[in-house]
Amino acid sequence: MATDAARWLALTAVGAALAVLAKGVKYRDFSTAVVLGLDDLGWVALVELGVVLAALGGPVGSVLGTLAGTVLFATLWLDAVLFRIFTIELGPGGVGSVILSVLYRELAELSFARRFFASHRAFATLPLAALLAHATLPLVSPGPVAWGLAAGLALWLCLAAITSLPERARRQVFAASGGLLAVTVAVGLMPSLLPPVTTGLLGLFALGCWRPSRPSASQGLRHVFVERPRPEPPDFQPRPEHAALLTRSPRPPRPSAAHGLLRGSDVLLLTFESVGRLHLSAFSPGAARAPFLEGLVPGALCSRHHACVSPTTNNAHLALYTSGYGAGASAHVRALREAGYRTVYLTTAHTADYGLRAILDAAGFDHVIDRAMLSVPPGGGAPPDGVLLTEGLERMREALGDLTGPMFLHVHATHTHVPYRVAEPERFHRFDMAEDRGRFFNGIEECDALFGALVRGLGERGLTRGEPLVVLSSDHGQAFGALGYQSHGSAVTREELDVPLVMHHPRLPAREVAFSSHFDVLPTVLDLVGLGHTEPGFGESLLHEDRRPELLVWAGHPSRRTTSNYGMLLEGEKWMVDLALDRCVRMDWRDEHVEVLTGEEKDYTQALVSRLMSLRGVT
Repeated sequence: MATDAARWLALTAVGAALAVLAKGVKYRDFSTAVVLGLDDLGWVALVELGVVLAALGGPVGSVLGTLAGTVLFATLWLDAVLFRIFTIELGPGGVGSVILSVLYRELAELSFARRFFASHRAFATLPLAALLAHATLPLVSPGPVAWGLAAGLALWLCLAAITSLPERARRQVFAASGGLLAVTVAVGLMPSLLPPVTTGLLGLFALGCWRPSRPSASQGLRHVFVERPRPEPPDFQPRPEHAALLTRSPRPPRPSAAHGLLRGSDVLLLTFESVGRLHLSAFSPGAARAPFLEGLVPGALCSRHHACVSPTTNNAHLALYTSGYGAGASAHVRALREAGYRTVYLTTAHTADYGLRAILDAAGFDHVIDRAMLSVPPGGGAPPDGVLLTEGLERMREALGDLTGPMFLHVHATHTHVPYRVAEPERFHRFDMAEDRGRFFNGIEECDALFGALVRGLGERGLTRGEPLVVLSSDHGQAFGALGYQSHGSAVTREELDVPLVMHHPRLPAREVAFSSHFDVLPTVLDLVGLGHTEPGFGESLLHEDRRPELLVWAGHPSRRTTSNYGMLLEGEKWMVDLALDRCVRMDWRDEHVEVLTGEEKDYTQALVSRLMSLRGVT
């Protein structure tokens, strides 16, 4: 019995140290909550008790216990890696999609990820250490072998802590490592020493754990496996100035004075992948040049602040097509089809991989031309976006056949998605190709050239008639560290949320609107081509003068079932709630004047935006 108890204590010590490593690496750049709390320690002890009890059941139990323990700590490790590199959390149901679409390819090709692993070499082997501990400690007998194993694990744990953790988290790892050695030695030399050693271990760990401050409850280990609840008190009452936010309902789009100005015109909706307004030199000096886009701007309808609503590709597409917060058919696309428009979606992405195909089918496109219909290049892999100019246009001609009438075409580029591809580096190389941001900017310049060539190619092949209405935007932006966030789908920061919007046609007067969102794009298109419908939505034609910026935004959940980052855009002001980091901020649209909210103001803002999330049905 003493031996089994010692095995449990030893394994709990190792598990606690592994958990501190995962949690400390995950949060070290964001908060002081990098140590284990009582709930975390209890969770680890319970897991390790299950592993030891499983080992008592024989070889099958040992294998199952080893696998279970290893998988649990490997999940904590992967969650920490994803958070540090993409600022997204791994959650229930997210493992499959993240491993396939992110871990194997994107982590390997990002220089930011390579630098992270190079500076955390010991931490990078955490899953192997978890496997070794869970495969041996429940079975090894007291004696020299156990001492050697404990010494090796303790040495690795301390090395990983020194190279990867801040001081407070290191103390916990050192305490756990000391406890591992003490328990192993005590049970081998004198089992009667086990109770005082256990008491001392728990006291030492507690001193390193809960002084001088307690970890945040929202940053406990359980939230890797359990979704965070939104802070929404059932008795919440908004202040009078905010009451209207909770009662606004969707309404059908209204015709403007410009209704029918471009009646019968073809419509080309061109969207970059992951390109924010800040990434274009037309709006931010020193960024990527986009001559095609820049040539449209002087004579175009443009938006000074255009919000994608939610910075993930699927959510952005839903916002564009439905002008609402949920999935379903697109009244906008239906209105175009009923008016005789041929509707086509064109991309080199494999739309079936991430659920985009279901969104396109529900929207009601006549034809979806994606990677499944394009030739795979020699050696495999994704076809370059340039194939849209050749095979893509040919597939369009075949799909449309003898159909006549105007066309609505949505073209979505892919190269500027992580890990950023450039098909012709000899032509597009102004920025450093060895750096992520450099490849990204080069990819933007290549994509802009592609869009210009595509518009010309459509006309030369007779697929468009006359001058089309060209709408140029992006699905969402991409973060490169502003306010601590990376990638996309991680926060409602300006880098991820604010994207370009340019609408150009020779008969459309040039003007700039102060604010718009993806909800407004197709209502504006329908207004200009003289169409409408009665389906309620949250979008308005940009030609209306009485539009007000009131927009719920959320980061999306690329690897979880719910989002942990969401907020609200109002007149010149943005609120952001981050449940993962336990913070709430108020800032301007440019993210320049940031105020961290605390106390009652934090509680009120979180409750208000959370209530609005529930009213809109956003998860």
